Amino acid sequence: MAEQSERRRSPRLALETDVQFRRRREAHYAIKMHDLTPQGCKIASPERLDKGEMVWVQLPSLESQAAHVKWTRSWQSGVEFDRPMHVAVFDLIAGRLAPAEA
Repeated sequence: MAEQSERRRSPRLALETDVQFRRRREAHYAIKMHDLTPQGCKIASPERLDKGEMVWVQLPSLESQAAHVKWTRSWQSGVEFDRPMHVAVFDLIAGRLAPAEA
């Protein structure tokens, strides 16, 4: 059986930061993001999200990114951006959000 990491298009950047989040017909509110790739991220939502649901995630200094929920386990969900981030934009965001190395 193939491991999940083998199916990924890009390596995950492990981090923990607040991002703005919105569901359809709701206002933005802050949630935790736990990892990031150019194609999507893992978030922790106070409400259970449904697979296939459309949501918006706003990373610091960027406009809201439309995304769809790919999976949900308990209160964590993986979302895939409708338009992947350009590699240069991802590298800039990763540099700002990545935890400092010891």
